[in-house]
Amino acid sequence: MKIYYDYQIFMIRQYGGVSRYFVELASLLSRYDDVRVKIVAPLFRSQFLSEQRSHISTIGLDLSAFPKLPRVTLRSINALLFERYAAIAAADIVHETYYAPARTAPKSAKIVTTIHDTIPELFPQFFPGSKQHRAEKEQVLRRADRIICVSESTRDDLLKLYEVDPSRVSVVLLGSSLEPAKGAPMNIGAPYFLHVGSRYPYKNFDSLIQALGATNLHRTHKLVSFTAMPLCAREISAMARAGVPQSSVVRVGGDDSVLARYYAGAEALAFPSFYEGFGIPLLEAMRCGCPIITSNTSSLPEVAGDAAIYFDPTDVKAISDAMIRIASSKETRDSLIARGQARAQSFTWERCAAQTYAVYSDLLKHQ
Repeated sequence: MKIYYDYQIFMIRQYGGVSRYFVELASLLSRYDDVRVKIVAPLFRSQFLSEQRSHISTIGLDLSAFPKLPRVTLRSINALLFERYAAIAAADIVHETYYAPARTAPKSAKIVTTIHDTIPELFPQFFPGSKQHRAEKEQVLRRADRIICVSESTRDDLLKLYEVDPSRVSVVLLGSSLEPAKGAPMNIGAPYFLHVGSRYPYKNFDSLIQALGATNLHRTHKLVSFTAMPLCAREISAMARAGVPQSSVVRVGGDDSVLARYYAGAEALAFPSFYEGFGIPLLEAMRCGCPIITSNTSSLPEVAGDAAIYFDPTDVKAISDAMIRIASSKETRDSLIARGQARAQSFTWERCAAQTYAVYSDLLKHQ
């Protein structure tokens, strides 16, 4: 079977979990004897794809050095070039990597799409462009022959929000590319809680700041945000209201090897999101021997299982209680670490690729 992943996510994101998902799939599926895989991204701006393309059959030119080129122009050129290439190459399956409003796959090809979450639909107050996003997603869902959701929670929400035939929707859980730390656990001079990833409003980072202040743990502990996003004025105001010194909240960055060391040295991963489609940081934490405190909502219990302490993300006291509990009991931490490392074995990219291959095979068998 000839499988082509399109250009979309590699035009939008320099890095990110969705880009990694498609790169991992392309890399692993290329090892199957009956599969021919290509990422066809004529003009892309993904440093991650550029770094990984030696391992994957990729067609495209990296324009990361030209960030000011308008996205609408890139989309138009990419759509035209992808459509022509996929038709000439006689693609069997085009796996769309985001939500383009128009079809670029040839009529003879089957279309697969992956839904990672329904956050803009459920929290439109955080997303000014949510109406357009939903309209474009509806177009993709109408033309897709198969839909992959990354968790049962995401599948349930998708079926509630859109008119989609449930028989076209499969659940394929994600994996983690992060390897446990090879160096010493990170030491920043004080115990710390770790938050990983973006701090968009639905991530509920402000409540984590409030909880740190309510516990008075800021006197002994720090809160580390591992992300490229600098702390913003709203968050600095939240620290002032909570009585948390700015020195107690630290923003850091680095590559995967650095992140693994932060996981290894953390008191716990603190992940208070209102909603997640999957929650890869939970999986990374479990692999790296880091206890988890997280929200009892959406997909998070589905991923962490019995390897986390849960709280209501709307209840600052509940978050505070979880922080105190994990900080005051080595026995609790050790128990969660052991459960997490055992549970993480069930989430691998190899399993994700095998289940995705099964979706592709079934789709072509019933065409």
